[in-house]
Amino acid sequence: YPELFKRAPKIISLWRQRYEGNAPLWKRLFNKERVLKEFIEAAPFIDAIERLVLSTELKDGEKFRIIDLACGRGYLSMFLSELLPPERVERCVLVDKQWPMHNLPPKQHHINWSHIYGSFKDSSIPYNYYESWPVKLNTSKVNLKNSKEVTNMEERL
Repeated sequence: YPELFKRAPKIISLWRQRYEGNAPLWKRLFNKERVLKEFIEAAPFIDAIERLVLSTELKDGEKFRIIDLACGRGYLSMFLSELLPPERVERCVLVDKQWPMHNLPPKQHHINWSHIYGSFKDSSIPYNYYESWPVKLNTSKVNLKNSKEVTNMEERL
C-alpha cells in the first residue's frame, strides 16, 4: 500500500493541527510506535474501504455508514475520516464495550473520548473536536460478545 503510506504523514499532521494547544490530549493520543502499528494493521482495510466508497454507485442522497467494530480509540475511523469524501460517507460509528454510555463522562475504566467529543478553548474561541472531523465520528458502547447488545446495535444502526 505504498500510496496509502505516502498519505499517512499528512493525515497525522491534520490530527496534530486539530489538537494544537492541547498537549495532554495529544500526548495521550499520539505515540509514534502505537500509531504506526495501528496504521500498518489498518492499511488493508483502509485501502479496501476507500476503493469501495469511491467506486460504488450510490442513489441520490444515499451515503455510506462505516461501523468500526472493537475499535479501541478509533484510529481506523480517524484515518478514514480524513481520507474519505464526506459527500459519500455519512459517518463512522466506533463500536467498543469500553466507551462510556452516551452523554456520561468517561470513568477510569473507559476509553477517554475527548479526542472525539472534547473541546479546547484558545483565547476566547472554543474549538469543538467533533465538528472538526471531515466525516463525523460517533461512539457506541456495545459488548460484541453479548448477543442482545449486538441485536440492539443492529436495530439502531
